[in-house]
Amino acid sequence: MIDIFYIKKTLQEAIKSAVSNLNVPDSLIAIEIPKEKGHGDFSSPIAMILAKKLKKSPMLIAQELVPKINLPIEFAEKIEIAPPGFINVTLNLKVYFLALLSALEQDKDYGKNNQGQGLKLILEFVSANPTGPLNVVNARAAALGDSISNLLTASGWEIIKEYYVNDTGVQARLFGESLWAAYQRINGISTEAPEGGYQGPYMEDLAREVLEIPEFKEKLKNLSKEEMCQWMGEWGMAKIVIWHRNAMEKYGVYFDSWYSENKNLHQTHLVDKVIQRLKTDQLVYKKEDALWIKTSEFGSPKDEVVVKGNGLPAYFTADIAYHLQKFERGFDRILDIWGPDHHGHIQRMKSALLCLKQPVDHFTVLIAQQVNLLESGEKVKMSKREGKFVTMDELLNSVGKDAARFFFVMRSSNSHLDFDIQIAQKKTDENPVHYIQYAHARICSLLKKALENGFKPTGDLKLLECLKEPEEIVLLKEILAYPQWVEESGRLYEPHRMVVYLQSLSASFHLFYGKHRIIDSPQILGNARLALALGVKNVLRNALKLLGVSAPESM
Repeated sequence: MIDIFYIKKTLQEAIKSAVSNLNVPDSLIAIEIPKEKGHGDFSSPIAMILAKKLKKSPMLIAQELVPKINLPIEFAEKIEIAPPGFINVTLNLKVYFLALLSALEQDKDYGKNNQGQGLKLILEFVSANPTGPLNVVNARAAALGDSISNLLTASGWEIIKEYYVNDTGVQARLFGESLWAAYQRINGISTEAPEGGYQGPYMEDLAREVLEIPEFKEKLKNLSKEEMCQWMGEWGMAKIVIWHRNAMEKYGVYFDSWYSENKNLHQTHLVDKVIQRLKTDQLVYKKEDALWIKTSEFGSPKDEVVVKGNGLPAYFTADIAYHLQKFERGFDRILDIWGPDHHGHIQRMKSALLCLKQPVDHFTVLIAQQVNLLESGEKVKMSKREGKFVTMDELLNSVGKDAARFFFVMRSSNSHLDFDIQIAQKKTDENPVHYIQYAHARICSLLKKALENGFKPTGDLKLLECLKEPEEIVLLKEILAYPQWVEESGRLYEPHRMVVYLQSLSASFHLFYGKHRIIDSPQILGNARLALALGVKNVLRNALKLLGVSAPESM
């Protein structure tokens, strides 16, 4: 099988063998794809890397190396030197034809690789407080997290997707009191939600559900206000977790674990154990009746409270216990996706983990930045507590799952995102996901029509040699590059790279299709071009699937 990883490895071994003749210590043989089209298909800066060690100019080193790089003519057409010392390799077109055949033979598996084989990662994302429906910021985090999971899985990683349910603490108390107030209102008693509490029609909807269940109404009669608030809070949050789960499944996102803070951390006494461990290791001190962790000694701007003056653990303490438990579960990497208001929380969490002697270089946090939802050119203002927000369900009903997921990964997670509902709804080339899906549908239609006219994609390497036009070569190169885009997009946690790739591949195919005939071509050429089109179709479908977007066969 020929793929880009095989090609890079072959080039690295050939250059490494040439370097061994220079009597220098082993050096990393970097293989890159040149930005300039005239600089070959692959390039290595090894001569510049060796210049200081050998005290020679990179150009002289490259001139010594090139004659010693042993690559068969069937693999490399030419090897050239470019200032200030790059070694540029132009592949034989046969290599690209073999890569196309791999894309055809592997079909739905093309792009998968084993670069992350043996590595385990726990990915926690969305984790919205169970105090209201999911909103568009949650939808962005869901699209990012699920796409990253798909990309890493395609590279051989073992991924556990986890949703952390913050079902205790101040937020939970305020939610219970807010639901009790809503319950009072629908019973004709004017009652305001507590300061910092939750409002909006959904609170009354939940309260009506309580009212409509006779045994609940009976149960509440015998409870004090405080007990009613607690019971309603627990019941209401459990209902909202179901809402979240249903919304995620509608979005095509499925979690391996729903991790309850209350059940998994507090009821199991893991939080208490962390506090005791911090005390034993003398990492905490008393001040103003509270217990403080010495995070400032481990890189954080200041120390943090872990036990409040009332004797209750701070929210941060449960978070420390949760992340410590992630490490103890044996994952090689820990990846969290947090909301835009959590940026300052990253360093203090890393400092706390350093206190506990955890490998924080294996812990990464992405911030899913703010989403500006645009409707008729105006920003839609959102506030969960005031009940003014667009839910994820409402957005999906408006633009559909495909457009929502695609638009949310179009930009890097650390960039603010303007989501234009009107563009997402369009069925024209102005909508980027429609443009890409149309390329896939166009190929499906082409293949069907070609078969009806006696054409068939060829699998004969010799017959593919008639593909020589510049637009054909561009497509062949993009097909070869696809597995590397998959691997890098996952490893760097940047699914927006796949959007860039898909837009480029689609544009290249539309250009090829507009300039070259297929069904009206001679049989051999038509069959070769059909094979090329089928390879593009496979890649478009596979890449869209990694982003959770469908690949329609007709539009």
